[in-house]
Amino acid sequence: MPDMKPLGPDDEPQHSGAVVAVNYGDYRSLELWQRSGANIGNWYCLGSEFGVPRGLPLHPHWEDVLARGPVTLLAPGEKQAYASGWVNGRRRLLQQIETLSDEES
Repeated sequence: MPDMKPLGPDDEPQHSGAVVAVNYGDYRSLELWQRSGANIGNWYCLGSEFGVPRGLPLHPHWEDVLARGPVTLLAPGEKQAYASGWVNGRRRLLQQIETLSDEES
């Protein structure tokens, strides 16, 4: 994981739909939060089927997100990087299948 400076109180992304990760890199406590477009100034935990995580108000603000742990801004990568990764992953999978097939013969 790259060395990233966590966001602070003055670093709140201002565009609707911004996505941040709390505890990025720790799969046990990772949370994804999105800035609301309909309810300006509020943040909502993505994938929280049972509502807001415990101990938070119904409509959390940036301060509430920061209190959950270190916050990292997520940004989309370049399409070419994604496409190259996808192609390389498929190629690697095909090579593994061919290796297994050769071992069975």
